[in-house]
Amino acid sequence: MKLCNLLPPMNYAPEIGDITITGISADSRKIQKGWLFVAIAGNEADGHDYINSAIANGAVAILGERDEGGCDVPFIISGDIRLDYARACGKFWPKRPSMQVAITGTNGKTSVAEFLRQIWQKATWSAASVGTLGARNQQTGHTLDNPQLSTSGLTTPGAEDLFRVIDELATSGTKYLALEASSHGIEQDRLAPLSIHVAGFTNLSRDHLDYHKDMECYFAAKAKLFVELLPDGGGAAINIDDEYGQKLYEMMVARDVVLKSIGRAPTADLQIIALNPTDYGFDAQFTYGGESYRYPIALMGRFQAENAILAALLARLSGLSLHDSFGALPALQPIAGRMQPVHGHPEKARILVDYAHTPDALSNVLGLVRDETKGKLAVLFGCGGDRDKGKRKLMGEAALALADVIYITDDNPRSEDPAAIRQDIIGDKATSFIEIGNRKDAIQAAIEGLGAGDFLVIAGKGHETTQTIGHETLPFDDGAVARSVLSFLGQGGAS
Repeated sequence: MKLCNLLPPMNYAPEIGDITITGISADSRKIQKGWLFVAIAGNEADGHDYINSAIANGAVAILGERDEGGCDVPFIISGDIRLDYARACGKFWPKRPSMQVAITGTNGKTSVAEFLRQIWQKATWSAASVGTLGARNQQTGHTLDNPQLSTSGLTTPGAEDLFRVIDELATSGTKYLALEASSHGIEQDRLAPLSIHVAGFTNLSRDHLDYHKDMECYFAAKAKLFVELLPDGGGAAINIDDEYGQKLYEMMVARDVVLKSIGRAPTADLQIIALNPTDYGFDAQFTYGGESYRYPIALMGRFQAENAILAALLARLSGLSLHDSFGALPALQPIAGRMQPVHGHPEKARILVDYAHTPDALSNVLGLVRDETKGKLAVLFGCGGDRDKGKRKLMGEAALALADVIYITDDNPRSEDPAAIRQDIIGDKATSFIEIGNRKDAIQAAIEGLGAGDFLVIAGKGHETTQTIGHETLPFDDGAVARSVLSFLGQGGAS
């Protein structure tokens, strides 16, 4: 593809626009012969420092924020590097599913996207989801086998990964796409070239304030999906039980979109009347369009049932009939790492693995299982390094308010001192916590400490299968470790 077809008219000569580009990347290590290298000054690294490396690998042109001279290939200066990068990727990989639904919020994005994919597929619609769990479009819900469809592990992948994956999904026949939209992805214009047909909002609570600085900036990033990226004629479903959701809904009332509210509030278009616990999950009762509906939902945790109902509403806004949208609720399957039970404790103690990694999410999970705990409620968690430090103390306080036994361990400390992160959580209440840095040892100790009627929540990593310590990323899976410990205990083992 010609360079002039990837980038809008900018400060480059016509002959430069005739250069043929065979690939795009912002990672100099991925550059091959004929590619465009995009030099972005990020928080941890500056792409401009790797221009010579990119050229050595075959880059035929550079798109950057500043030209420091000495470049052996054409250098194009961008006034908005992230937007131009996303637009170039969007043009290089142009194919799209015919329906694209984006879900944003602090908690629940992954669940809503996955449930929406399941609902579409139950109606025999060719569907996929892209987000924290990777790219998924099989009926089983497993991550796609094609290595070219892997993503970076980010909630919203970088522009080159995002558009490459979406293009390949569309090429393979996917017509309906559920996409997790992170605040970073929205703020950095990764989604700008997409046509978002429907947008969903779950909730907003403290997270990522190391990047957004305060809650209003964080909310503004989320709201941009609805206010700027969702075009006139689109659809939106917003949880108005959340105070920021109510604020967003009020901002959207004047927009020319199909706007639906959801929540327990009497004013909600889809009003959740009751979620009554049952042996299998919940008996859900809600009203919509003047009609009453009642369905069994075989999921653990009220917020997961609420996520499922939001997904059903988004399915309806995407064009699926009410019968198929709501009728799929009883068939929804749990998601790995989201309220995922781990069975096999010799004394029938209950164990749950969940991705809860914010104060609000941790409070929700512990609050839900508190009423189901006959003995002691234990929780195990840590906080990520190089991330919002302000939430660490709040995580500790959330655990203190609801749990009887609290294990503090490591959770992707990255470049920070793991002991310092744990101390940020514990503060001056050392006697209230059990501190075990090694996460495997902590999980083993927590499980071995359980008795009949006890409940353990292993929080923070959920579906993740790696642990990043320093600059090394090692295999680690909370569920697998827990099952291994339980197998050992089941054979009569003890530490």
